[in-house]
Amino acid sequence: MAKSSKSKLSPAAARVVASLERFLAANWERQPKDVAALRRHKRPPMGNLPCVIYANFDTFWLGEMTQVMRAQARQRAMPVKQLNAVAAAIIARHAARLGKWGFADTVRELGAVQAFFSGPGARSHAEFAAIAEALLVALDRINAWIDAAIPWSRLDKALKLCPVPA
Repeated sequence: MAKSSKSKLSPAAARVVASLERFLAANWERQPKDVAALRRHKRPPMGNLPCVIYANFDTFWLGEMTQVMRAQARQRAMPVKQLNAVAAAIIARHAARLGKWGFADTVRELGAVQAFFSGPGARSHAEFAAIAEALLVALDRINAWIDAAIPWSRLDKALKLCPVPA
């Protein structure tokens, strides 16, 4: 995030953004510990691939919802108090889902963001958008690592859709 944008944040919001940036830096060049563990994670009665696909969808959809909230903040279409409440609820839900796949580091980071939105929260639309942007970049990187574990082209070649039921 640009330095001038950071200087406009409250101290609490600046800590959230800084934490997300550290999380992103730690997960940028090397596969995150969460994703390495996900490659071995199994939940009966299924094997490994469904766990990876579910984690992919969980991070993807949290990113999509964060984009919607960021747009709402940029357009001032929703009061900041409501944005904080919605963000806290959505992040808590996705963190719980990612916890099923053993994402300890990601869940911890999301928990800190969720606690911010539940606690002091963003003071302005601009502050909310700045935090949403930092969250998006961090989430997108985790999602890219998960997505890279899925053999999409081999799946497409090996699997056919089920026929339409009669």
